[in-house]
Amino acid sequence: MPRIDNIQRTDRKAAILDAAERCFVRSGFHGASMSEICAEAGMSPGNLYRYFPSKEAMIEGLCERDFEEVGQQFAELADAPDIWQAFRELAKVHMVEEPREHCAMWIESMSEVARNPQIAALRTRIDAFIHDKLLGALQLARARGQTSPHADLDRAVQFLITFADGLMLRRARDPDFDPVNAMSIMFDVLAGMLLTPSAPSTDNAT
Repeated sequence: MPRIDNIQRTDRKAAILDAAERCFVRSGFHGASMSEICAEAGMSPGNLYRYFPSKEAMIEGLCERDFEEVGQQFAELADAPDIWQAFRELAKVHMVEEPREHCAMWIESMSEVARNPQIAALRTRIDAFIHDKLLGALQLARARGQTSPHADLDRAVQFLITFADGLMLRRARDPDFDPVNAMSIMFDVLAGMLLTPSAPSTDNAT
């Protein structure tokens, strides 16, 4: 019986998060009221508050769900014989196949960073999570000889994060934007950063 209760609770939380995401995309983080989310989820306020006491908690729940999914995807990437090909396929999932509604949800959370300390702290945690996963993948690629031994991996990660941020913004605001072409550009630049043999930096040499 406890196991059934846990499954039902997990299902209800997932349904609330799905409803909250639809409301945030449709009305914005500030525009979406708790009563709107309750109606979208088909739940009474008292029942919904048992699972999520605030909209910030719902944003956090959505991010936790993404953490689990992305963590599994990077674990699978680590087992791939060709890190580059596996990384291209993973990038396609998130940059091309990801629904535009999810991009809009991401923009909503980003817009709250300057106004909401709780969301700002969550964004810092998300950025650190993504940075660590990307850096780990590139370190594995270098260990396998699939990048230049002198490539600046951290610089490449910063480029990837910044480029992905811009791509998500373009996808959210422009329905005609072509993410396939943008992803191709990203990998062309990344190849120049990671595959071209280069000597170690001498910027700090005396």
